[in-house]
Amino acid sequence: MLVERISRYIAAPRGGDDFETLAGLAFAFQFERIAPYRRLCEACGATPATVSSWRQVPAAPAAAFRSLVLAAAPAEEVFRSSGTTGGGSGEARSVHHQPYPDLYRQAIDASFPHFCLPPGAEPRLPILSLIPSRELVPDSSLSFMAAHVLEYWGSPESVTAFGRGVDVARARSWAGARQRERRPALVLATALALVQWLDFLERQDLRFRLPAGTVVFETGGFKGKTVEIPRETLLARVAERLGVPAPQVVREYGMTELSSQCYTRSLAGGDPDLFVAPPWVRVRILDPETLEEVPAGTPGLVAVFDLANLGSAVHLLTEDLGVAEGEGFRLLGRAEGAQLRGCSLTVEELSR
Repeated sequence: MLVERISRYIAAPRGGDDFETLAGLAFAFQFERIAPYRRLCEACGATPATVSSWRQVPAAPAAAFRSLVLAAAPAEEVFRSSGTTGGGSGEARSVHHQPYPDLYRQAIDASFPHFCLPPGAEPRLPILSLIPSRELVPDSSLSFMAAHVLEYWGSPESVTAFGRGVDVARARSWAGARQRERRPALVLATALALVQWLDFLERQDLRFRLPAGTVVFETGGFKGKTVEIPRETLLARVAERLGVPAPQVVREYGMTELSSQCYTRSLAGGDPDLFVAPPWVRVRILDPETLEEVPAGTPGLVAVFDLANLGSAVHLLTEDLGVAEGEGFRLLGRAEGAQLRGCSLTVEELSR
């Protein structure tokens, strides 16, 4: 029943239950069913009887997903991180045992169209995905998301152009067809794949003018890769080689350990680097040592309370640095080991 109540809230946040009620129920649900998380909560003196606000719910560190199974029920999907957060090829990968993938799909349905689809576009539009398919990487949460987007919003002209890297020939053919059709389109890409495609276009001295209204969805950052380029440069190259202006580029913030995503409000004229959470998600910035919430404008660790993450950890302490501002937050990069001191203490409590 709790899954259904959260599902209804995601679909219609202003009707029925309120966020605080569902947050309390979700905490009690995970406290009862996930033994490692219960140990953390008890060490913090937090129980369903003592917690009265979602802010008081202990946050499970993302690092715990690399060594522990945090699951409230048997998994229907198992997602693994790419393992490219700077720890080298031998770094342990995060594993998200997902009992409720339909909540993940609902989170996509309730947020992706609002933030990422061209206003006034047809119900289905041509999509180019530079994200590996589920057949290639069945344990990727991003590939799960891309497959869902292609299924529900992609027209027959949609293609996935990624194998052992970007399939530049296929992507070029798709782009050429789109500028002849003059229909708004959508490009799904990681930052790294987008750069690979732009590099090819520059080597071939190719330029496209994708139709007005076309949106580029960009996610993932560069994760320590040597190809990292300034964001202003990336946007300029997208405008030059694809004909898509900077306000039509939407950034997404998501991770293997979560079931919801945050986006920039670029299409609505918002700040292109300010991430905004959907109604069933709350984001705070915490002091890395004390794990107390810091004032707006003060850097700290990003903590995400995601009701759609009912199956594993509704309150997650990430390893990303950010700063709260206005209605959202800005990312400042990955936290270094010394900045994760408080987070490492919570991992110890989980592992006992």
